[in-house]
Amino acid sequence: MRLSEIKGDRVFYVIADIIDPIGEIACDKEAAALFKPKKLPKGMEPWQFFVERLRKSLPTLIRDHKDAFVKILASVNDVTPEEYVSELTLAKLISDVTELFTDKEFASFFG
Repeated sequence: MRLSEIKGDRVFYVIADIIDPIGEIACDKEAAALFKPKKLPKGMEPWQFFVERLRKSLPTLIRDHKDAFVKILASVNDVTPEEYVSELTLAKLISDVTELFTDKEFASFFG
C-alpha cells in the first residue's frame, strides 16, 4: 500500500507510527540517498537506474535499519511489526519495497 492510498482517521495513526523510523533512516546519508531525487543518466533506462539505486542503498537500509523499516512497512500495511514479520516472504518484501519506494508521498519525507 502507498501512503497516498491511506484514508480517513488512519492517516493520523500512520504518520504518528512512521515519523520516528523515517527520522532514523533520514539521518543515515547512505540509506536516505535512495529517496533523494536524482536525474536519470543519459542512455540508462528508468528501470536500470532504479535497480542501480536499490543495489547501492537497500543493503544499508535493511541491515542497519531493519527494525525502522519493518515499523514503516507494518504501519502502512495496517498490522503490527510482529504480524508483518511473521507473514513476510521474499515476494512480499520485494512487492512492498517496490510499492513504497515508488510512492512520491513517501519520498517527500526525505526532502
